[in-house]
Amino acid sequence: MIALEEFIQKTNRAATSEEIFLLFESALQKLGYDRICYSLITDHPSLGLKAGHGVLRNYSEDWMKHYVSKGYEKIDPVPKYCFSTNKPFTWDWVVQSQILSNDAQLVMNEAHEAKLYDGIAVPMYGVNGELAGVGLASSAGGTEVNKNMLCVIRALAYQFHLAYTEKEASEGNLKNVRLTNREKEILLWAAEGKSDPAIAEIMGISYPTVRYHMNNVFRKLQANERTFAVVKAIRNGLILPSYVSELPTPIRLVR
Repeated sequence: MIALEEFIQKTNRAATSEEIFLLFESALQKLGYDRICYSLITDHPSLGLKAGHGVLRNYSEDWMKHYVSKGYEKIDPVPKYCFSTNKPFTWDWVVQSQILSNDAQLVMNEAHEAKLYDGIAVPMYGVNGELAGVGLASSAGGTEVNKNMLCVIRALAYQFHLAYTEKEASEGNLKNVRLTNREKEILLWAAEGKSDPAIAEIMGISYPTVRYHMNNVFRKLQANERTFAVVKAIRNGLILPSYVSELPTPIRLVR
């Protein structure tokens, strides 16, 4: 069982928002949940953030790209049900108790095919009706869910949400940060889920060059991992991922 008091202490004294997420990730893994998706279901004016699915997550990039490309955030029954309750619930309960459209059922079926088993959702309400949510799943399955487990997960999720948003606010914004055009382009491709070798091929540059620019991005954004760098860049308006399709296709090097 998770030592909740220790988790609270560690997240409260964490140096960065990235560390808070890693602590949350570790705590949930001990309960059998190794897949996490933290979303802002509504706009969060108090944080200056727009609604977004998967603001932080460790779901597979293949699933996330498929989910977004199909527009599943508009028909997924799990976040929709979050508007109807303030209690944690299992995905299976939604499937069994709600009348789902064929499209909504398809989302749930494909999530299972993507090895997202034993799913749980935790809705979290904030000021002025702001709604965030955490989706959890196990890639192995076989987790045992009961009322006590749901209460523990809810407590962990709320502490994570509070510690994370407070840290984000205290870290302030990145108005004085300037990214070069090359750094922005590399980050845009990273936001599309492209690996560093793939970005090098797409842009017609070497892998070491990609790493050089990515390391500069990490330094400027005070991030030590690409997902967090992308999140910070998006939040501060440094890149707009929706524009990635408008990037000119470079001439690939002939090998």
